[in-house]
Amino acid sequence: MKPRKSAGTEPHYYSDRLIRKLEALRTTPATVVEAPSGYGKSTAVRDFLEERIPRTASVCWFTIVDETPSASYRRFCQELNKIDSRTEQKLSKIGLPNATNVGEMADAIRALDCGKETYFVMDNFQILPDGVPESFLRAMIEHGGKQLHIIIITQVIKRNLLTAISGKGVLRITAADLRLDAEDILRYYALSGARITREQAESIERFTEGWMIAVYLQLRAYKETETLSDNGELLSLMELLVWDKLSEEQQNFLLRISPFAIITATQASAILECEKLPEYALQALGNTFIRYEVVGRRYELHSILIELLIQKRKELGDAYERECLLRAGDIYHKEGKNSKALELYWEAKDYDRMLSLDFSQFMHEYVGKKPFSEFALDVARNCPAKIKKTYLLSMLRVTWALLIAGFVDEFDIQMKELRRMLENSEELNTALRGEWLLLHSWRRLPDLEKMNRLVRNAATFLGGTCSRVILPNCPWCFGNFSMLSVFHSKPGEADREADQLEKFIALYSRLTGGHGAGADLLFRAELAHYRGDLNEAKVLAYKACHIAGKKQQCAVQLGAALHLAEIAVEKSDAAGWQSAIDSMEKAATTQGQTYFILRSTVDILRALLLNELGHQSLFAGWLKTGDTADKILPGMRLSALFVRMSYLVHEKDYTLLAGIAEAELEGLHSSDVLTDTLFSLFAAVGHISLGNRGRALELLDHAANIALPDGFVYLFAVYYWLLQGLPERLVKDRYPELAVRFIEIKERFLTGFNALHEAISTNKLPGSLTSREREVAMLAAEGLRNNEIAKKLMVSENTIRFHLRAVFQKLDIDRRAKLAEKLK
Repeated sequence: MKPRKSAGTEPHYYSDRLIRKLEALRTTPATVVEAPSGYGKSTAVRDFLEERIPRTASVCWFTIVDETPSASYRRFCQELNKIDSRTEQKLSKIGLPNATNVGEMADAIRALDCGKETYFVMDNFQILPDGVPESFLRAMIEHGGKQLHIIIITQVIKRNLLTAISGKGVLRITAADLRLDAEDILRYYALSGARITREQAESIERFTEGWMIAVYLQLRAYKETETLSDNGELLSLMELLVWDKLSEEQQNFLLRISPFAIITATQASAILECEKLPEYALQALGNTFIRYEVVGRRYELHSILIELLIQKRKELGDAYERECLLRAGDIYHKEGKNSKALELYWEAKDYDRMLSLDFSQFMHEYVGKKPFSEFALDVARNCPAKIKKTYLLSMLRVTWALLIAGFVDEFDIQMKELRRMLENSEELNTALRGEWLLLHSWRRLPDLEKMNRLVRNAATFLGGTCSRVILPNCPWCFGNFSMLSVFHSKPGEADREADQLEKFIALYSRLTGGHGAGADLLFRAELAHYRGDLNEAKVLAYKACHIAGKKQQCAVQLGAALHLAEIAVEKSDAAGWQSAIDSMEKAATTQGQTYFILRSTVDILRALLLNELGHQSLFAGWLKTGDTADKILPGMRLSALFVRMSYLVHEKDYTLLAGIAEAELEGLHSSDVLTDTLFSLFAAVGHISLGNRGRALELLDHAANIALPDGFVYLFAVYYWLLQGLPERLVKDRYPELAVRFIEIKERFLTGFNALHEAISTNKLPGSLTSREREVAMLAAEGLRNNEIAKKLMVSENTIRFHLRAVFQKLDIDRRAKLAEKLK
């Protein structure tokens, strides 16, 4: 590679070892370039592709930015369209990758046909969400394009990518390859017209550690002063060599666009309130540390330049910095990018502008790097009452966000304040009063009689309109997927509570556009399951899942899927178990739902099921350690803790198990009957394993007193072995009417446990295909494409895709190449 002039005055220089690595790009199907910011990794790849590949070759450059997963996926598909339109159409139709569709998606990627030498670059890969399935990444790495070269550029390699590339012969270019040693520095400076000694080059290498951007800035300093700077501070060098060379107009311009990491010419013009950027602004944008992306027609500011600009902004005082932030926020607001606008308004502490936004669609997401609940807490505590009163609808949304995030005291304070405001306003008997009553009903949880009364009152105020505060995309029951744990509060009253919940959901769900749809059915499904009536439980769970799915109530769908999986265990139904797992993944990718919450919920549910079958090694590590920070809502805490206690049983750490369970029982509200039962059983397991039989019997007796009046015999049957047979004796002595059902559940659970544990251990889960599925699989294993199989069997190509999807799921594979081995 020849030295190339940059937008500034210095050439781009690359070491011989880096050039050799880059040359291997042309013969390697997949490459990963990993280094922190400032190493010139994107520039090196871009220069190589511009200089060293044939002019007939094609380059597609996909830069990942901070946006929703669906938006990233759309742009990803658009770039793939430049390579293979058929594959793009398939992937667009399949949708976001998840465990259910990843087999079909991998099959499409491996069928990529680019027709000529093609390079597909994915830059800023570290921004990609953690939940992207490993199988999808592996398919990208093992793509089927004979002339296709995948290049991933990232600041860090996350675990899912590391696993995907391990043992796959991927070319890796790291910071070590991008660094410059003393010899490189000598050559670079000479090419730039600067003569230094080897000793000086070694000195530069020592304090810059070969970091390209630091070496470059030191070069600029040397050419200016003919001495090496003794100040290794990068920002100081950048100030001297970049900032100080700008005119006052250019400095002011860059400061004003600094809130944008990526900015378009249109946005930059709006900042200056002009139709066309003046020459001084264009010159400033030609800075070495600002890259122009031709395809997106936007400028990307280097993170180190942004850091300097932020520092300079602050030096000019709060008023100037606030002006910069607000101007940028106003532009985002005008463009409809309210989340970005809120982030900047929040930083400027402009509560009037904050509350003027419609943030209903991201109330349960992150705003920048902080959860929305932090914004809500700040507004609740610091926003002047006069501004709050101006934006009552927004304040109701803020207050709702506080309750979901677990800030109960702040919620109560805001509710009292809002009630006074509503009573003193002209809107006393309007929909806002109804909104307030809807929120207030949740503070009466789990008293369904009071909740029903409040919701009926809310309906009169809302006057047939749907709530604008509680929306269907809000996490149902604060992230809790067990309706029994939420609404069952009095031993022996479960059936009456089921009737009350049915009335509540019928009206509440209508008022909120479907929020909580199917929850009453899930409650009844849980009742039937814990009583041992599998057939009724299965029908109700399917019904709950269907009703919830129509209104995108993922928490209800996930709760129903959990019980369908547990029922499958009792029926020794491996296919049913896997189908339930797959339905969880599908529900978690529902558009418009809170992504990070759903991913954590699926982690919890998978862990519950895998732990139940003795496969603790297969679930998420954060659940084993109890590291739940930033991963769950408060309503999910006890479920996550349940997983951890299950893991402690597996690890035989009975002392810690008993301690945690006893501590939780002391702080548990008496109305939480199901959690009280389960934690009492866990504490009993800990104590009996430690030899404290007396305490174990006390805890078991307490659990029986609150759970068996409702017939929840399942909970005791599955703990039979851990509690050394004590539950069976207790049931026979005190609840003889439940004894037969207890033995039935115990025996079928043991049979199912053995069958599914073995199926997972031997990778045979599930082990049977239908005759048609096997026929399709055999033809696919022979190498036939979907259209060829469809023609041979005289069915549609969609039917073939449907059968192959089922085959991949049942055989737990993600590509056709594995079919032959599995079908032996």
